[in-house]
This record gives sequence, C-alpha cells and structure tokens, in this order.
Amino acid sequence: MKISVSYKSEVGNFRKNNQDAVLFIENKAGNILAVVCDGLGGHSCGEVASDMTVKMLKSFFETTNFSKLKTDGQVYAWLGDKINLIQTAMFEYSSKNPAASDMGTTLVLLLIANNKTYFVNIGDSRIYHFAQNDLQQLTVDHNILNSYLQKNHSQPMKEFDLNQTYWKVLTSALGPTKPLKTDIFHLPITTPAFFLLTSDGVHDFLDQSEIIDILQKKGSLKMKVKLLIKKAYDNVSTDNVTVLLLLLE
Repeated sequence: MKISVSYKSEVGNFRKNNQDAVLFIENKAGNILAVVCDGLGGHSCGEVASDMTVKMLKSFFETTNFSKLKTDGQVYAWLGDKINLIQTAMFEYSSKNPAASDMGTTLVLLLIANNKTYFVNIGDSRIYHFAQNDLQQLTVDHNILNSYLQKNHSQPMKEFDLNQTYWKVLTSALGPTKPLKTDIFHLPITTPAFFLLTSDGVHDFLDQSEIIDILQKKGSLKMKVKLLIKKAYDNVSTDNVTVLLLLLE
C-alpha cells in the first residue's frame, strides 16, 4: 500500500493567531498517525491546548509498538488512555496557569495500524472518506444540534433555526474542565481512497459538492489542499483553516 499526504494550516483572514494544530507522522513499521486539532476560539489558551495535544500524541505514537496491540479493543483502549493522559496533563498545566483553566481543543485522529484504520473524534473538526466519487463524513460533530437529534430523533426540530449559530455550540472538547465525549471507531483499509481531515474554518464554508469537485480534479495532493483552502477563503471563512489530505493506493 502506498500512502501520500499533504497538509496545510493557516491563520486565515480574520483571526490574529492560529489556534489550529496539525500532525502527520509515519514510523518505521509503516504505521500512520494524522491529527487535526482546533483550539477553542474565544477561550484563553486554545493554541496551548491544540499544541499540547499534538505534541503528546506524537510522543505516545513514537514509543508504541502497535504490533503488540493484537485486538481492536486493545487499540481502542490505547487511544482512550492517551486522551485521558492528555486531559490530565491539561488539568495539571491549568492548575499552575489559571488563565488556561478554560482552554480546550477539538480533535480528529486517524491511525493506520495492523491493516486497519482507526479514528478518534472529539468536538467538531471532521474526517471525510472519499472513494469512487462518493464523499462520506465519518465523524459526527459534537454540538447542540446533533445532541438533540440523537435524543429526539423522532421529534420535529421546530425550535431550531438553522440560520442561527447557537446550535453549533460544542457539547464536547478536550480540556481541563470541558465535558468530554470520545468517539472511537475503525474501518478496514480499502484502496484507492482519500481521507480528508479539516477544521471547521474549512468545512463550515464548503458544500460537499465543492469538496467532491476539488478531490476529483487531476493534480497533486498539494494542489487539492491549496484549492480547498482557497475555496474556504472565497466563501469568506472567518476562522483558522487546516486541511490534511491522505491518499491510500
């Protein structure tokens, strides 16, 4: 299996600093770790939370022999344990730095190990799968709207005005004091296929048809990443923008 990647993270046109963080790393065994984090805007030290998360995950990944994790349950337990360790580290950091007590970050993670692809989702960054001209959003945003839908799937949504933004308020994030819900799941590896990881400064400003159109174009992954970011800017993205595009062949 051949794996190609391109990624880019930018401050965008409206923010003063970039609170997103991105990571791609491959070890000698051919295991892959890809991560996108979006530090919570409007909260102090969002960039600290996202940076701490990717640095700790990189360290954990580099010191793990995934061939010893024989079952899906063991991989799930490894992922869940690392998330808990990061949350504990954030709590310890905030106890020494009170300004960071409200910090938090989203997290989407892709791990390729043992001939499977494992995923983690916390918050509202996203992972998409694109194959045979079909784009699927693999993750479910942790927000008020989806929380309502999961609890009241048979009830009408009369109280939700989707032209407003309050329904996008997060119900889960990784931080010292944030409510934490961690989705962990896996898929068998199929090729050829794209995996697209994005922060909401990208996917909130792109229709699925626009994403499909760009991924279908001939050209390099680097070109496709640039086009996705450019389209987000064209559609007046007001946030930091981060894209990681992975191709499995």
